[in-house]
Amino acid sequence: MRRRFVAGAVVALVLALGTGPAYSARFPTLTAHGPGTVTGTSATAVFKIGDNTVRQIRYADRKVLRYSFDLKNDGWLPITVTGLAPPAHRPTLFIYAGLEDADGRSKFTIGAHSRTAVTLSMLMTSCEKLASRAGSFATQVRIRTTGLGVIDATTVAELPEQIHTGSPREASCSRATSTSRPAG
Repeated sequence: MRRRFVAGAVVALVLALGTGPAYSARFPTLTAHGPGTVTGTSATAVFKIGDNTVRQIRYADRKVLRYSFDLKNDGWLPITVTGLAPPAHRPTLFIYAGLEDADGRSKFTIGAHSRTAVTLSMLMTSCEKLASRAGSFATQVRIRTTGLGVIDATTVAELPEQIHTGSPREASCSRATSTSRPAG
């Protein structure tokens, strides 16, 4: 009897060690779905360029842009979103400020194979560092998560629309000077 117990424990341990790293390598799987909605700017338009959907927004210096979309957990276990991770490449005209669910929580759980509405907040800034009429894109969000209360990970979700804004002319970029912007 004891041999069977020990053998069963060894098999369980081998399976756990073998599947644990495989599971954590795949964990988590979050995908963004649209269409999205935008608040915090006076104008927005959506158009397709090839396979890409672009949401063009009007830049509003030092204003917070809020982009809402659905975030889906494609995995078999619940995932808790714990915040944003720094972007791999920061868009020149956007600073990622936060990610919240529909109830305004920055820490929330998405059940297995479930969706939840989320809002990504971005500060529109730094127009004085970009030539007037040059553009900037936000295309993805890096999300910190935890699963099973112990597996911490960062996942990248491609936004359902590429968020694009152009740097305004000098009159709409109050901190711009004759030397702060590159020629263009």
